Amino acid sequence: MPFLKETLESVMAQSYSHLEIIVIDDHSTDGSHEYLTTFSKDIIVRKNKGKGACTARNYGYELSRGDYIQYLDADDLLSHQKIEAQVEALRQHQAGIAVCNTMHFYDKIIDGKITDTDYLFTTDDPKSFLLNLYGANGFPNMVQTSAWLTPRNLVEKAGPWDENLSKDQDGEFFCRVVSHANQVIYVPNILNYYRKHISGQNIANQKRRIHVESQLKAVDSKVDQLKSLKHTKAYKAAFALQYKWIAIDAYPEFKDLSKKAWIASESLGGSNYSPVLGGAIIETIKSVFGWRTARVSSYWIHKIKS
Repeated sequence: MPFLKETLESVMAQSYSHLEIIVIDDHSTDGSHEYLTTFSKDIIVRKNKGKGACTARNYGYELSRGDYIQYLDADDLLSHQKIEAQVEALRQHQAGIAVCNTMHFYDKIIDGKITDTDYLFTTDDPKSFLLNLYGANGFPNMVQTSAWLTPRNLVEKAGPWDENLSKDQDGEFFCRVVSHANQVIYVPNILNYYRKHISGQNIANQKRRIHVESQLKAVDSKVDQLKSLKHTKAYKAAFALQYKWIAIDAYPEFKDLSKKAWIASESLGGSNYSPVLGGAIIETIKSVFGWRTARVSSYWIHKIKS
């Protein structure tokens, strides 16, 4: 609710005028539904048929009629010409999917940062684009959900969002979508604004067993989607890194899941990727005793503080 007005205003202010705005209320209890019904007669408001972001996106897609789909969470923003510029690019490349840079910010856009410049480019090889994104060149990155503009026919080919996933559901979905495209079109000079929360409310910051299991399932799906490249170095490097990252992140709370991810990483040749696990003390422990000891130390430090 606190950010909903700003999000809707960024949509209503789009330079592209042929918009069909559908808002799915995921069983809110803060007055959002009542607010939405009075915000504008130009938006369609529905309560979610199920529960959760994936169900909401699938329901919104069922209701939509447009040729292009723009997913947008309730606290994120779009720059003024975002949709128009990407629609124009897709009209020239009808078998493609459009992407733009994402600015990560907390309170003020002016203080935001763009970190994905090296990973976004136009290419006729979408699957290699994905492998590069996943870490084929040694470091992982991400494309935030709202940075994409997706032709309807690609969503139809890829299928719906997986409603059984609770984390990395966007990565899994767009892996399927991009894999069905013939081209990725990078559109510069427009932005998706991704709001981060210091309190860790973003799904990406959440970690319970269900979230780690979801991450593993999502990577398993990506592995299957890109299996035509399974004999390439890029494929092995990217997914060895993805599984190793989960193995480290899951340890020591979920040792069985960590072990499963570690075995998957090693089966692909392993990875030299070494994420930053904490401040100077934790990083020193990692360099001397290894990441497992560093993760245990970090875990108990946070336990004590909380």
